Amino acid sequence: MKTIDEIVAAAGKLDSKQFLRLRQKLDRLEKKLWETELSRTTKEFRAAKLTDQQIDELIVKRRHESRR
Repeated sequence: MKTIDEIVAAAGKLDSKQFLRLRQKLDRLEKKLWETELSRTTKEFRAAKLTDQQIDELIVKRRHESRR
């Protein structure tokens, strides 16, 4: 993706202090995205009336399938 390549190229030109600031901002963005996804998934599971045990089983199954 062209935009990502441009961002990476620009990041490569940053000094160490600026690069650290960029990493911190990206970390905050990643955390925000993760929390949004967690909230969405939690709502879906609650709406489906899944128990914690059923959710755990789904996660174990998905992890097992992803290793194939």
